[in-house]
Amino acid sequence: MNTFTFIFLICLYALFFIYQALGGVEIESQILYSSILILAFGIPHGAIDHILYFKKRDTSPAKFYTIYLGLILLFVVLWMYQPMLSFIFFLVISAFHFGESQFADLSIRRSTYSLLLYIVWGLTLLLNLIYYNVSELNDLTAFFKDTEAFQSFYNHNFITYGFVSLNGIILVMLAYLLYSKHFSWNRLLSEVFLLALIHLTFYLFPFIIGFTLYFVVLHSIRVMNYEYKFFKKEKSNFRLIDFIKLLMPYTLLSVFFTVVILLLSHKGIIPISVPLLSLVIISVITLPHAIVMHIFYHAK
Repeated sequence: MNTFTFIFLICLYALFFIYQALGGVEIESQILYSSILILAFGIPHGAIDHILYFKKRDTSPAKFYTIYLGLILLFVVLWMYQPMLSFIFFLVISAFHFGESQFADLSIRRSTYSLLLYIVWGLTLLLNLIYYNVSELNDLTAFFKDTEAFQSFYNHNFITYGFVSLNGIILVMLAYLLYSKHFSWNRLLSEVFLLALIHLTFYLFPFIIGFTLYFVVLHSIRVMNYEYKFFKKEKSNFRLIDFIKLLMPYTLLSVFFTVVILLLSHKGIIPISVPLLSLVIISVITLPHAIVMHIFYHAK
């Protein structure tokens, strides 16, 4: 069991007892506390994309920001005209990004296999989350007029087949990593144990709580640790406070604009519901961030 799995396990135990003691948590409280945690950890883990990119690529700042912001703008336009396609594209990009961060330490010679591993692991994660919370997602989706179209995605038979198939496939793929000597037995058991914990988390808790626990502990903090070690390796006297200073400018800027946009939606000034707008904001930021992190993980 690695450090992040251990932290996740401790958080799972603590949250379970709190949840049981309270007899559940109202949806408004779930959204509030989850939003605070995602803003505190989720946004910072992508706040130094520009620095990481310039460490790996010799590109002018003007070209980087043009491409980065251009991808965001193009994705916003796609959301305006093809929301269902945008939603599916977001799930695939997120799946790849989550899977890649999970196995960033592996050096797999066959790049095709590594890309497939990332996508399958990430899709397994997302399908598990949806499968255990499909009724809740249907209710949330039906509550807002501009999210009703997504209900067709939460078809129970489709989700069930995907859930069973992907969990079987990822176990076979992990076993192959042991067979090909990319994994030790300890690593294989650790990965299987983590998948079991993820299943338990998504089964026990509502969608928002389950996703937040995974996203904050197993993804965002894990990625920030990877980034911190990179800077520490470059400069031995690099401190945690130095890392926090790097994160702050774009974190504060992103949090400010996110809160403003969501408030405008809440007040009805932007004619898009808060859930849909939140989904759009997260997705358009995820696209360029996932590309930058792919380059960071693999570029020499």
